[in-house]
Amino acid sequence: MCGGRKAVIKIKHLLDDVEEDDGQRIWIEPIGLTLDLRQWCKVDFILSHLGPTRALWKWYEQRPEGYEFFRAKYHELLAQGPYRKELLDIVSAARHENVTLLHQGDDADNNSAMAMYEFLCELDAYVPPEI
Repeated sequence: MCGGRKAVIKIKHLLDDVEEDDGQRIWIEPIGLTLDLRQWCKVDFILSHLGPTRALWKWYEQRPEGYEFFRAKYHELLAQGPYRKELLDIVSAARHENVTLLHQGDDADNNSAMAMYEFLCELDAYVPPEI
Protein backbone atom coordinates (compact mmCIF):
# COMPACT_ATOMS: atom_id res chain seq x y z
CA MET A 1 0.00 0.00 0.00
CA CYS A 2 2.27 2.77 1.19
CA GLY A 3 5.50 0.87 1.59
CA GLY A 4 5.91 -0.59 -1.88
CA ARG A 5 3.23 -3.28 -1.77
CA LYS A 6 1.53 -4.46 -4.96
CA ALA A 7 -1.85 -2.87 -4.32
CA VAL A 8 -1.94 0.91 -4.11
CA ILE A 9 -4.07 3.76 -2.92
CA LYS A 10 -4.56 6.36 -5.63
CA ILE A 11 -5.68 9.94 -5.15
CA LYS A 12 -7.92 11.46 -7.81
CA HIS A 13 -10.23 14.35 -8.40
CA LEU A 14 -13.82 13.18 -8.72
CA LEU A 15 -13.92 14.27 -12.37
CA ASP A 16 -10.60 12.66 -13.37
CA ASP A 17 -10.86 9.83 -15.87
CA VAL A 18 -11.88 6.47 -14.46
CA GLU A 19 -9.13 3.93 -15.12
CA GLU A 20 -9.34 0.16 -15.10
CA ASP A 21 -6.84 -0.12 -12.22
CA ASP A 22 -8.65 2.35 -9.93
CA GLY A 23 -10.13 -0.49 -7.87
CA GLN A 24 -12.73 0.59 -5.33
CA ARG A 25 -13.46 4.31 -5.78
CA ILE A 26 -14.22 6.00 -2.45
CA TRP A 27 -15.62 9.50 -1.91
CA ILE A 28 -14.41 10.90 1.42
CA GLU A 29 -15.43 14.57 1.28
CA PRO A 30 -17.88 15.69 4.00
CA ILE A 31 -20.64 16.33 1.48
CA GLY A 32 -22.74 13.81 -0.36
CA LEU A 33 -23.06 13.19 -4.08
CA THR A 34 -26.19 13.04 -6.20
CA LEU A 35 -27.01 9.61 -7.58
CA ASP A 36 -26.35 10.67 -11.17
CA LEU A 37 -22.93 12.13 -10.28
CA ARG A 38 -22.10 9.01 -8.28
CA GLN A 39 -22.96 6.80 -11.26
CA TRP A 40 -21.28 9.03 -13.85
CA CYS A 41 -18.02 9.16 -11.84
CA LYS A 42 -18.27 5.47 -10.90
CA VAL A 43 -18.09 6.03 -7.15
CA ASP A 44 -18.34 2.72 -5.30
CA PHE A 45 -18.56 4.02 -1.75
CA ILE A 46 -19.65 7.30 -0.16
CA LEU A 47 -17.76 7.53 3.14
CA SER A 48 -18.41 11.17 3.97
CA HIS A 49 -18.36 10.32 7.69
CA LEU A 50 -14.62 9.63 7.30
CA GLY A 51 -14.00 13.03 5.75
CA PRO A 52 -13.05 16.14 7.67
CA THR A 53 -15.78 18.01 9.51
CA ARG A 54 -17.68 20.45 7.33
CA ALA A 55 -16.36 23.34 9.40
CA LEU A 56 -12.74 22.28 8.92
CA TRP A 57 -13.34 21.52 5.24
CA LYS A 58 -14.91 24.96 4.63
CA TRP A 59 -12.10 26.64 6.57
CA TYR A 60 -9.52 25.00 4.31
CA GLU A 61 -11.49 25.80 1.14
CA GLN A 62 -11.18 29.49 2.03
CA ARG A 63 -7.52 29.23 3.13
CA PRO A 64 -5.66 26.88 0.74
CA GLU A 65 -2.35 28.05 2.20
CA GLY A 66 -3.41 26.39 5.48
CA TYR A 67 -3.03 22.77 4.34
CA GLU A 68 -0.59 21.79 7.11
CA PHE A 69 -3.05 22.96 9.78
CA PHE A 70 -5.96 21.33 7.94
CA ARG A 71 -4.10 18.01 7.66
CA ALA A 72 -3.04 18.07 11.32
CA LYS A 73 -6.59 18.75 12.54
CA TYR A 74 -8.04 16.15 10.17
CA HIS A 75 -5.54 13.52 11.34
CA GLU A 76 -6.42 14.39 14.92
CA LEU A 77 -10.11 13.87 14.16
CA LEU A 78 -9.41 10.53 12.47
CA ALA A 79 -7.18 9.32 15.31
CA GLN A 80 -9.69 10.23 18.01
CA GLY A 81 -12.86 9.36 16.10
CA PRO A 82 -15.04 6.26 16.37
CA TYR A 83 -14.11 4.82 12.96
CA ARG A 84 -10.72 3.24 13.64
CA LYS A 85 -11.92 -0.26 12.63
CA GLU A 86 -13.31 1.07 9.35
CA LEU A 87 -10.03 2.85 8.61
CA LEU A 88 -8.06 -0.31 9.43
CA ASP A 89 -10.38 -2.22 7.07
CA ILE A 90 -9.48 0.19 4.25
CA VAL A 91 -5.78 -0.31 4.98
CA SER A 92 -6.23 -4.07 5.00
CA ALA A 93 -8.24 -4.03 1.75
CA ALA A 94 -5.62 -1.82 0.09
CA ARG A 95 -3.05 -4.55 0.67
CA HIS A 96 -4.95 -6.79 -1.75
CA GLU A 97 -6.60 -4.46 -4.23
CA ASN A 98 -6.24 -0.94 -5.52
CA VAL A 99 -8.30 1.76 -3.83
CA THR A 100 -8.88 5.26 -5.15
CA LEU A 101 -9.73 8.09 -2.76
CA LEU A 102 -11.73 10.80 -4.49
CA HIS A 103 -11.73 14.51 -3.66
CA GLN A 104 -13.16 17.69 -5.15
CA GLY A 105 -10.33 20.09 -4.31
CA ASP A 106 -8.45 22.25 -6.80
CA ASP A 107 -4.98 21.23 -5.58
CA ALA A 108 -3.90 17.72 -6.61
CA ASP A 109 -1.33 17.50 -3.79
CA ASN A 110 -3.15 19.18 -0.92
CA ASN A 111 -6.71 17.96 -0.43
CA SER A 112 -8.89 15.77 1.79
CA ALA A 113 -8.03 12.57 -0.08
CA MET A 114 -4.28 13.19 0.20
CA ALA A 115 -4.61 13.91 3.92
CA MET A 116 -6.61 10.67 4.31
CA TYR A 117 -3.97 8.77 2.31
CA GLU A 118 -1.21 10.06 4.58
CA PHE A 119 -3.18 9.00 7.66
CA LEU A 120 -3.82 5.53 6.20
CA CYS A 121 -0.10 5.14 5.49
CA GLU A 122 0.66 5.85 9.14
CA LEU A 123 -2.13 3.49 10.23
CA ASP A 124 -0.66 0.76 8.01
CA ALA A 125 1.94 0.10 10.71
CA TYR A 126 -0.86 -1.02 13.06
CA VAL A 127 -2.21 -3.71 10.74
CA PRO A 128 -0.34 -6.97 11.27
CA PRO A 129 1.42 -8.39 8.23
CA GLU A 130 -0.23 -11.38 6.65
CA ILE A 131 1.46 -14.70 6.95
